[in-house]
Amino acid sequence: MIRRRFLRGAAALATVSLLASACGSTDVESISNNPGMLLTEGGFIPPDLDMQIVDNPLQDANRWDPVITFSGPAPRIEDWVEENFPHGIDTHADRDDLPIVVAQLGEGVQQKGDRVASGSHEPIAFVVVVGQEDEPTVHVAMQGPER
Repeated sequence: MIRRRFLRGAAALATVSLLASACGSTDVESISNNPGMLLTEGGFIPPDLDMQIVDNPLQDANRWDPVITFSGPAPRIEDWVEENFPHGIDTHADRDDLPIVVAQLGEGVQQKGDRVASGSHEPIAFVVVVGQEDEPTVHVAMQGPER
């Protein structure tokens, strides 16, 4: 599983590098508007679901800090969690707006009972919030080093 994730990530990174070197600046910008590629860059396997890039309320012009959201039927979300977190996400928020989540996503995104994971896929730090709905919404906030 880890080897597969590494190989996918390496392949995606190589693809982005090749595209970036072969494309003009407007093409590179379109890659940064691709949620699947952004998740891959952040060390995640993208889900086979509709994804969106949402505005990060705390954007820093000097950092790479996309926020990707997606939702879907609970079994498909669980498949994504299992694929990206081999030991699952067992941490349930004991209150709304945990400080670590607010620091990446702002207030009002995370509710008591949501599952929360944080960590890094060096050098990218991340916070993941998995909602509790019948079709849970997932927020993936990533932050890279200063440019």
